[in-house]
Amino acid sequence: MRTFKNAHLLLVSLSFLMVWSVAYGQRIRLSGPTGSEIPTEYLVEKGDTLWDICDHYFSEPQRWPTIWALNPHVTNPHWIYPGDILRLRHPGQMGADGVANKPFSYTVGSEGTRQVTINEGFIVDAPLESAGQLSYSPHTQQYLALDDLVYLELTDLPAARSGQRFSVYVVEHDVVHPETQDVLGQKIRIKGIVEIETVDRHMARAKIIASYGEIERGMSLMEEQKHHRVVNPRQNLLDLQGMVVDALSPSKELAQFDTIFIDRGTKQGVQVGNRFFVMRRGDGKFEYKLKINKTMPWEQIGEALVVVTRDNTATALITRSAVEVRRGDRVIMQRHY
Repeated sequence: MRTFKNAHLLLVSLSFLMVWSVAYGQRIRLSGPTGSEIPTEYLVEKGDTLWDICDHYFSEPQRWPTIWALNPHVTNPHWIYPGDILRLRHPGQMGADGVANKPFSYTVGSEGTRQVTINEGFIVDAPLESAGQLSYSPHTQQYLALDDLVYLELTDLPAARSGQRFSVYVVEHDVVHPETQDVLGQKIRIKGIVEIETVDRHMARAKIIASYGEIERGMSLMEEQKHHRVVNPRQNLLDLQGMVVDALSPSKELAQFDTIFIDRGTKQGVQVGNRFFVMRRGDGKFEYKLKINKTMPWEQIGEALVVVTRDNTATALITRSAVEVRRGDRVIMQRHY
């Protein structure tokens, strides 16, 4: 009898360990393409979560609130079920027939072509003066999303009014130049937009009307930054060299439509609409190992369009790339291009 009980306990223990190892020891594998081959819709499979889906397709799991906001039929982001269909692209990226289009319009070398860009971050040379913070919410969850109610504590509450909008942001880190190690400023990441509904003597009641990432209590507010901008390419007025010092995405490998930051700004003559060639030299396979790399010719690997300028930095959108762009790559602006 004791032997049977011991065997039974051993079987239960082994079953628990097997369940634990499946739940925590295995990485969920999602079917379908990755990177630039992001589908319009995704069919949920057993074991999927919004976090893992965003990690798989965007390499940014914290993007899950944006995907949740695109799928109003998902009432609880922590519960999605096999057979559910999730939209992975913003409605603004859909054509009239519902087919996903590239979100940008661009023709290399031509002026007057309108470029629609997404503004979710930039570098500031000096610390921002916050307009207040998103302090509270009646909701119980840690991460807030589209249409959630929030309460704002504003630095100038008497001037607040119904309909006024603020961008919610975080300071991610200091941006250090890859070559000189100088601190160029702080990287600002915009998480969403809130709109005031009512104001009382103590705070403003608002609603989240746009979500681009995880929004939490305690995040700072600034004057609304337009999420979509229309930029017309313009002719470069001077020759200039610079470097890719950081990017909006934490990924080391950057590609077309990623946002990068360049160590040249208005004080160096950079204007919105200017175009930089992205350059690199060396052997692609042994890039960091061969001393002879420094004697090889520079090759053009991509192009970027300037969409925001600051005193000593610029935000640019990679409009085309032959290979992955990286922090530390050179950029050049050619006069009359």
